[in-house]
Amino acid sequence: IKMLPARATLVTCIRGMGRRAPKQGKPPILPPAKKVLYHVVHPEWQSARDVEELLWRRLTYNNAMISLREVFKQEIKEKEHAGTGMEHLREEEEKELDVLLAAAEKRNEERKAARAAREADELRETKEEMLKEIEERLEKDKLRAEKSAKEVREAIARSVNFVNRENLQESILKALDSPTVYDFAIDRSGKQYMEESPVKYLEGTPTRQKGRLYEKTLGPFTAADSEKTTVV
Repeated sequence: IKMLPARATLVTCIRGMGRRAPKQGKPPILPPAKKVLYHVVHPEWQSARDVEELLWRRLTYNNAMISLREVFKQEIKEKEHAGTGMEHLREEEEKELDVLLAAAEKRNEERKAARAAREADELRETKEEMLKEIEERLEKDKLRAEKSAKEVREAIARSVNFVNRENLQESILKALDSPTVYDFAIDRSGKQYMEESPVKYLEGTPTRQKGRLYEKTLGPFTAADSEKTTVV
């Protein structure tokens, strides 16, 4: 099947998306080459004079190292006999370590005592602050309770004149006999015109009102009415 160039390129790209590039070198499944197995590295050729010089230097170096070892061993033995050897140094280090540990322990004890004293002071201050807050809260609660008790007493004192089930009939009759009128009017000059108290029993024949029902305009209409007004 012959594919178009664009489609062939797309298929090639899709096939190569999931493949990783191979590592450099031979695959691990192949054995090593014969060149690596049978290749022997031979040193470069040197003259006999150079070889003799190098051997002499080697022997001299080895003798010097042996001599230094013997010298160091002898010095160590002398120091051990004189009391300044490794054991002495170890003992001195142990003594110094003990002194440092004792100093550290003493310093820790001093800091512990100072910390205990500081914590005791902080605890005392905290207790004092807590007690002070508790006292303030109790004082506020006491004032609030006194205020509430006073309000309750005032409410009880005011409740004497309240209308309840026992004095309901008496209160109704009293309100009908002496009603309180709160209707009034004020003109531009500041004069106040109060509504007249209604009468309990109508005297005579009431006039028939014309116009809108229960409509009444407050204000002076005659000289006598103007004298009845009160200035606020």
